[in-house]
Amino acid sequence: MLRILTSFQYMPLLFMLCGSLFAKPESPAAPGGYEDQVRPILQAKCFGCHGEQKQKGKIRLDTLSSDLIKDVRSAETWHDVRGVINLGEMPPDDEEDLTAEERKIVLDWLNATIEHAHKVHQSKGGQVVLRRLTRDQYQNTMRDLLGLDINHIQDIPRDPMSPDGLRNNGSSLQMTGEQMEHYIKAARDALDKAIVTGPQPKMFHHTFKESSKVRMESGEIAGNRLGPKVRFIGRIKDDYPDEGPFEIRVKLKADLPEKKGPIPRLRVVVGYRPDTLLQEKTLAELDIIKEGTHEYVFRGRLENFPLPVRGQGKYPGLLVNVMNVANEHAEVKTEKRKDEKGKDRNFRIEDPDLPYLVVESVEFKGPIYESWPPKHDQDILIDSKEKYPDDEAKQVAHILKNFLPKAWRKEVVPEEVEKLASFFTKIRPDFPSFEEALKETLVLVLVSQDFLYLMEPESQEKRKLNSHELAARLSYFLWNTLPDDRLRDLAKQNKLTEPDALRQEVARMVKDPRAGEFIRTFATQWLDVDAIDRIEIEPNIYGKPHPDLKENFRSETIHFFGEILRRNLSAENFIESDFQLVNQELADHYKIEGVYGGDFRKVKKSAERGGVLTHGSVLLGHSTGYDSSIIKRAVFVRKNLLNDPPPPPPPNVPPLDESDPKFSKLPIREQLRIHRDDPACADCHRNIDPWGQMLEAYGATGLIRDEILRKHGKKVVARHPVDSTGKLPDGRELKNLDGLKKYLLTERRQQFAQALTSKLLAYSMGRSLEFSDEPLVEEIAKKSLKNGLRLQSLVESIVTNEAFSTK
Repeated sequence: MLRILTSFQYMPLLFMLCGSLFAKPESPAAPGGYEDQVRPILQAKCFGCHGEQKQKGKIRLDTLSSDLIKDVRSAETWHDVRGVINLGEMPPDDEEDLTAEERKIVLDWLNATIEHAHKVHQSKGGQVVLRRLTRDQYQNTMRDLLGLDINHIQDIPRDPMSPDGLRNNGSSLQMTGEQMEHYIKAARDALDKAIVTGPQPKMFHHTFKESSKVRMESGEIAGNRLGPKVRFIGRIKDDYPDEGPFEIRVKLKADLPEKKGPIPRLRVVVGYRPDTLLQEKTLAELDIIKEGTHEYVFRGRLENFPLPVRGQGKYPGLLVNVMNVANEHAEVKTEKRKDEKGKDRNFRIEDPDLPYLVVESVEFKGPIYESWPPKHDQDILIDSKEKYPDDEAKQVAHILKNFLPKAWRKEVVPEEVEKLASFFTKIRPDFPSFEEALKETLVLVLVSQDFLYLMEPESQEKRKLNSHELAARLSYFLWNTLPDDRLRDLAKQNKLTEPDALRQEVARMVKDPRAGEFIRTFATQWLDVDAIDRIEIEPNIYGKPHPDLKENFRSETIHFFGEILRRNLSAENFIESDFQLVNQELADHYKIEGVYGGDFRKVKKSAERGGVLTHGSVLLGHSTGYDSSIIKRAVFVRKNLLNDPPPPPPPNVPPLDESDPKFSKLPIREQLRIHRDDPACADCHRNIDPWGQMLEAYGATGLIRDEILRKHGKKVVARHPVDSTGKLPDGRELKNLDGLKKYLLTERRQQFAQALTSKLLAYSMGRSLEFSDEPLVEEIAKKSLKNGLRLQSLVESIVTNEAFSTK
């Protein structure tokens, strides 16, 4: 197919973008008193560890500017200094403390100076942060814009993580020429499917009634009776499509055990078998909770599934497999018997307490189109050909007037339509059909800055977002995709600027299934759920883990966040809750009885659970896979829950010496105690280690333990009692995780509220928060604490705050 523009030709047209700093008015004088009152105190009590000779924690105070207006970096350091003095963490216990009068002088100066700097910075403009759509946002936007639920991002690189742990930070989302090539290809591939030509494709229809055969102890052949490790296999050798929508219809009978126990869980997968290993992907999975005969219809698009190369492979053809995955990994018991021909065979012993599914038939149909051209084609071309049957220029202008406002998420002016229509007219002679030239024109739309970026005003002064900009900011915050028809209608009527309308939209959007994108994305990034992918569980310590254990850990935390958000529960549940969310597999792992089925559900928490600090995603993700990691878990508490990450270790600090056999047999707590004996390590570890010590009762797989094992291979070489006590930097001694939770919910409640508010604000606006944002964070957190720190209400407070609707 002819292509007109390369990325090199697109780039000058689309990305001649420049950032600019807003004008900065002169700052009024800051409060005085630093040189004659504050600096002498710091010189006597602080410069010894944070001066010319030493810079513990990479903090140097003797050269730090006292002008918080002109030097924002110094302002942020002074802000941190105020925090550690307020919390009693500095000076450390082994140094001379500040007297009450000295503490008052220093804090009075810091409070007055920081407050003054906040007021000045709030009156200024800031640098415009141009926000490219994240990978997830691009996928969702293309899906919703074109009506095609296919993979639009297979060639798009993963977004980098910003220093604040988020992937939607505009400063981190750069664009290169190579990336632009990927976006051009993605747009062309999508439009080739969205706009169709030619006759409707032939539909294939296959029915499968008999599958592989299994020998049971009764001697019967039970090919369609699905228990553990039995599949109903349907194979289509040749007559199947390579793309388009399809459906699979399954008719089955559920055979439930008499006593309460596991229930059948149906899974349908599509793929192929190139050799011994199957290449497949799950189409659908659900619990079957009622006995009797049922019929289910599942739909998908073939482009989203692994497909065989025709004419190749040892086992050619498309496979449709139906399974019962209740107790999927249960041990299958067999006994040797002679079959009807006298040969020795292994016969399964059927377990009457397990649930079974009896498949009656499986049907495949595809590609299925309710109309031709399909709806996604009609939604783009609308009535252009009927309205202007003999005028292609008017047809394309009519299409663009309808397509551009949704794609670009704004009101489009006639000049923008005219430029693109002129481009179409210019290239039309080079293409064999109207549709092909239209596709190339729409490629230009889909790689423009108005599509790939969340365009907000570039101005010398702060100003309110208009209704369409606000609708986009809201939809990409809570849905990770473009505004729907209702949001666009409210924007056209200029109603989104009303606080009541915003509150109603937040409530509506949180209930919508699309909010699952916000729940998954934000929970994963805030709580570092992907850390579990960096850890391998040591089988010599914990045995072979369940194949789905990590995914269940991931789902637990995401479902937990969703429960708190959608029910508007207190965010304090992240610290301590009286409930947890589990499915049968995770309940079995946590040793919780009475939970059946693969769906996650809310249950009363067990004694050692409650809050995210007992989630497997946190405990495994912040472990070594062999043992707990006091340091990793401590950093998680300080960084993710309190927004107080410890400084990185100095470059010259030696690691723990695990080569010494005696040392390696010690529990990690004792290893760290020896490490702290090094004066270069003592100060940092005094402020870090206690936060992780209270989680020592939990091993790497998240289970409670009463002893710590050290093994060489499978042989136990040492046993140590668990010690979950810790002394925090402020001198508070805590006995265990329950003590830490109570401490966080009392002494650090406001800090936790501000930490969560900061993270939500940064995510909602796609930028890192700055020193000047602190009063905003304090204001929203204070208001939310009065309302019980309810999560949906906190989101509402952010959305209705002036900062959210201002650029």
